[in-house]
Amino acid sequence: MSKEAVLQIPRLQVLNEITISFNELAKAWNLKEKRYGETTIQHFISRNKDALDFLEIEASCTPDSNRLPRLKLSTSKYVGSVPIVSPENGLPVGNIYVGGRFDEDISELLSVIGDFIPPDFNFQMELSGNFVKPPLFFECQHYIDEYIEAKRYKWRRFDNEEKIQHHPSSSTRWDKYAVTSADPHKVLDYTNKCNVLTRTHPEWNKLNYVLDLSINEILSNRTPLRSRQAFMNKIKMLKDSYDKHFKMVKSIPVHMADPIIIKSLKETANRILSHQNSSHYAWRIDFAEFFERYIQFMIADVARSKGARLTKNPKYSVSGNKPDWSLNYLEPDIVVGLGDVQYIIDAKYKSHMYNLRNHGDDLKDAFRHDLHQILAYSSFGKSTRKNVMLIYPSSNYIKRKLIINSGLNSTNCNVYLVGVPMKKSEMEPVKSSLKEIISFDG
Repeated sequence: MSKEAVLQIPRLQVLNEITISFNELAKAWNLKEKRYGETTIQHFISRNKDALDFLEIEASCTPDSNRLPRLKLSTSKYVGSVPIVSPENGLPVGNIYVGGRFDEDISELLSVIGDFIPPDFNFQMELSGNFVKPPLFFECQHYIDEYIEAKRYKWRRFDNEEKIQHHPSSSTRWDKYAVTSADPHKVLDYTNKCNVLTRTHPEWNKLNYVLDLSINEILSNRTPLRSRQAFMNKIKMLKDSYDKHFKMVKSIPVHMADPIIIKSLKETANRILSHQNSSHYAWRIDFAEFFERYIQFMIADVARSKGARLTKNPKYSVSGNKPDWSLNYLEPDIVVGLGDVQYIIDAKYKSHMYNLRNHGDDLKDAFRHDLHQILAYSSFGKSTRKNVMLIYPSSNYIKRKLIINSGLNSTNCNVYLVGVPMKKSEMEPVKSSLKEIISFDG
């Protein structure tokens, strides 16, 4: 199949669906036989089942108003990318990419908070063409973890080294003996080349070179501070334990006889050496969880600047005589506290801040559920002036303050509705605005 015959699927978004007519598919796949549209679509679904299942994309063949077959794709909570193959011959024809609902730049955000929620890769599915590239430090972190495991394995190989022995052998260096034998004290010293089983063989030396590259990459300013800190203990443990007398290499050969952990370590090493990383493979991220981690990342800096205590995902246990369908615990995303003042914060990847003028019942019901949930979390705070915050994605920063008063016990609760843009360039301004909301004065 020619490069031009690549399936051009429109950009998919999480929790969404699209339909593609068979005429569009036939043109993209350059099909010669166009009479069996439904069968061809079913073949596509069957051949790409593993890739679609990885992103939890539901695919089906549905008729349009003229009863012509269409491909229907319904996405799940996952953003990511998977390769797809032709329904005719099973050859690669491109990738399916699922992005955020609001055109977020995933690669830019991964470079900032990737250590909070790294992508889940499938190394059995290799992407083709253009794809989102996570930063190289992900691969370097993966290499260090594999290196530690391989080191425990104590991989040994035969190495050829010269030894002075008192008897000749089939590998004696006679050229050296001709020189040294002139000295009567060395007439019985034979320089023999011996095969020695050792852990410090040339291939391990090459892996040490890549380890050194990985450590330097993680310690560089290109790697976010939290990612560096997360690996500092491992780096300290390794830094003085490997031989730094290595030669530069461009690649490391992988042998059939290599142990499985060594093969995997070499493959990771070769991706680093060629400045390629696991983004060549299918990947996915639960984007609702990603949004939650994004908010936690920013709130953590705000809390630090206030000298406040921050707890991520605390669990409020539910005990007693519970029915089978009862909850085991309640779990807010973030709790920030100082003294007797608390802020309960929940991040919701929903479209509320994109629909401020929408009067629909669906939005009201969803917001009612969010509000009741976070008010339940706030009930455990000791302060009579409670503070809760619901944070949603938005095209720009938005803040709306609501006050809920109880006439029964003179308790009130400040409810902040906040819209946050998921853009690296907006992070610092958003943090400054959040610092104005989260206050422990008075």
